[in-house]
Amino acid sequence: MIFSPKELLLHSQKNKILKAWKLIAALAVIVILCVSIIVWASFHIMSNSMVEHSRKSSKELIKQTSKNIQTVLEQLDDFAMTVSRDNKLATYVLEYDNIEDEREKKQKLELIGEILSKYCKTREEIDHISIITKNNTHILNGLKQNLLNDLNIFDFDVQAFREGNKKSLWLSTHVSDFNSELSDSGKAKVFSIVKGIYSVSTLKSQETIIINIKESYLHDLIADIRLLNESNVFIIDGDGKYVMNARDKNLNGQPVEYDFTNEILDKKSGEDIREIDGKEYLITYNTIEDIKGTELKWTIVDMTPVSSIIKGIKIEMQNILFIGILCIVFGLIISTLITKVYDSNLDKRYIETHSIIMERERLATLGQMIGGIAHNLKTPIMSIAGGLEAIGELIDEYDNSIGDKEVTREDHHEIAADILNWVEKIKPYCVYMTDVISAVKGQTANLEDSTTLNFTVGELVKRVKILMSHELKKNKCQLNINVNVDENTTIKGEINNLVQIMNNLISNSIEAYNGNSGEIDLIFQQNNNNLEIAVRDYGCGIPDKVKEKLLKSMITTKGKKGTGLGLYISYSTIKGKFGGTIHIDSEEGRGTTITVVIPII
Repeated sequence: MIFSPKELLLHSQKNKILKAWKLIAALAVIVILCVSIIVWASFHIMSNSMVEHSRKSSKELIKQTSKNIQTVLEQLDDFAMTVSRDNKLATYVLEYDNIEDEREKKQKLELIGEILSKYCKTREEIDHISIITKNNTHILNGLKQNLLNDLNIFDFDVQAFREGNKKSLWLSTHVSDFNSELSDSGKAKVFSIVKGIYSVSTLKSQETIIINIKESYLHDLIADIRLLNESNVFIIDGDGKYVMNARDKNLNGQPVEYDFTNEILDKKSGEDIREIDGKEYLITYNTIEDIKGTELKWTIVDMTPVSSIIKGIKIEMQNILFIGILCIVFGLIISTLITKVYDSNLDKRYIETHSIIMERERLATLGQMIGGIAHNLKTPIMSIAGGLEAIGELIDEYDNSIGDKEVTREDHHEIAADILNWVEKIKPYCVYMTDVISAVKGQTANLEDSTTLNFTVGELVKRVKILMSHELKKNKCQLNINVNVDENTTIKGEINNLVQIMNNLISNSIEAYNGNSGEIDLIFQQNNNNLEIAVRDYGCGIPDKVKEKLLKSMITTKGKKGTGLGLYISYSTIKGKFGGTIHIDSEEGRGTTITVVIPII
């Protein structure tokens, strides 16, 4: 077939357009695959990071909850000890068994009831107090009733308690159904502490007192404690039964339905990922062995669905992938339409060719941008993760300061303000993730606007002293602060970040003394236009093989107690947010000096 020059030109133009369309389609497929791979790879990396962070947070949460519950139970034990050592009560109970006259017995019962009522009124969490005399009479709220022949009350063997010479015993959650109409709680459940009654003149007790505490009191202690809204926190006893299930109190006193119960009771403390009914859960647990020497064996458990931990990232990643593919498909549709227009208007070859070239250039730029979307999202997502970690640490700081007389209300407000500040800093990153469509349309990628804040050395020193005073005192360590610069020296950045880093470094120095007392030096000095902040201890030091890796990867010298996150993240924060660096100088057995170097204004 012979073509005229004009036909050859048109045929050539069609071939070029067809090749261009095929090339664009091929590039679009490649870009879609690359974006998909990058998005999902990033998702898995960040998901694993969030799960590991949640492991640490959940472990600390459960440990602190265990300490809180142990403290409360110790207070209840003190209360029970006070009641059981009430000499007047002990005398009345002893005399009651020896009285023959029913009228006198009734009067004595009234006196006993008045004493028990008085004690109940002092503690609102007490449901009722009952007494079992040596003649097996059960006194409840000033009324009496005889025990059954087997001397059992809600699975509590009275005779075994007496013969075992036990001074006290904890009873897990049970229904107080022994003539429960005499109790204010009716059929409600209680947990109890049992003690022998002693008077000044008796060294051995045959009388027994049972302090019954309202189930709701234990529920209130753990109801609001959870890693996420989907988490379930519950307490189980050494027999594998629920002491308290915050979600369903009807399960209290019933056997725990999970297969892993015996395993966590044996391990006593830790965290695991378990699959339950086809769904993965992060399970964190810690056991309270005893209360002032009396066996307890209560295990506090937190169950959090792994899917809820990574839900936010998963949704955002799916949105990004969808938006990327949508934009590419939209580009392909536009290319197809343009190609058809070119094909039907070949007389305007110059304009059409120019348009095609411009469109190719735009699509190429668009393809490059979409390929970088996943990479750009790492910054806000990691910033959010870092912000959440900082918030978690501030919450722990706040929680640990509760009850500390040295920490004032203003200090609490300051910590709360720091938390709010972190929340405000996280918001721009979340907004950025929703602005991806606008970024693609404009063919540019906007980096999040950095917030410029300034603070002084004096402000930094003040906050570090306030926030670390309790931990230093608790561990019998002394912090020597030596400021060799003007306290009005200005640092560019956010003070909360640097305060948290300083607290982390000082905490590491405290741990370097392995529970012993010691001195820690905090030194500020200026070197040219840089501020050098050195934290020095004289503890165990860091092995050389570990020291070389500290700032390159998440490695720890604390064994199972450490994660390696602290110093690694501190270094990343100093480098990324302050434009500085960290130096480590350590000699094993002699101590460690960690120097933070940041530019000053």
